[in-house]
Amino acid sequence: MPTGNLLLDALSSELRLTILSFCRPVDLPLRTLLHEQGEMPAHVYFLSSGIASIVVTMAEGGSAEVGLIGREGLIGAMQLLGPTPTPAQAFIQMEGTALRMRLEDLRAMFLTSGELRTRILEFVQQQNVTLEQIAACNKLHEAEQRLARWLLMSRDRADQDTMTMTQEFMADMLGTRRTTVTLVASSLQDRGLISYRRGKVTIVSRENLEKAACDCYHVCNDALRSLYR
Repeated sequence: MPTGNLLLDALSSELRLTILSFCRPVDLPLRTLLHEQGEMPAHVYFLSSGIASIVVTMAEGGSAEVGLIGREGLIGAMQLLGPTPTPAQAFIQMEGTALRMRLEDLRAMFLTSGELRTRILEFVQQQNVTLEQIAACNKLHEAEQRLARWLLMSRDRADQDTMTMTQEFMADMLGTRRTTVTLVASSLQDRGLISYRRGKVTIVSRENLEKAACDCYHVCNDALRSLYR
């Protein structure tokens, strides 16, 4: 039976059932903290709906998103690769559901199952490609291109055109000022690309929003679509 998580559903039935025997279904409300930066989390999460943001916060207080995870993978995959704690925190950007599993249980399977290891490493590679591209994007591209790219990436994982998010939240994710996001979002709305009202963003014209985004979106989207073939 499909779980809704693309990584789990790409596994053989026997392996998937074994993993599911260690999992517990959980609801994940908006802003649920999945793991704090600098810590080795106790659990991993296979999302079946919703979106998690991977965010780095600097000592002086600024923050920026460096990754997005939806149904295509799991939160906590990096912790399977070694003992170094992640410098990022993970929290729920859009409410959803997940299968939660103890990190130590998954690590034991990761070390013994070649099939599972292959699938998780495919996902980690996709995340690394996305992280590298976003790092360059945040440095080199204009705010409108970055916001368009981020909205499209969020929409791909949410699988819906209307998403709940404030301008303050979007500014935090992009590592820019709220006033900048206000100006850019207003411009996109005036041109009929998006609609923004009462904390909800609706993508009105995906085609034109893709034209407004930088090439970074296509690089990240190609990496996402290449998973589990």
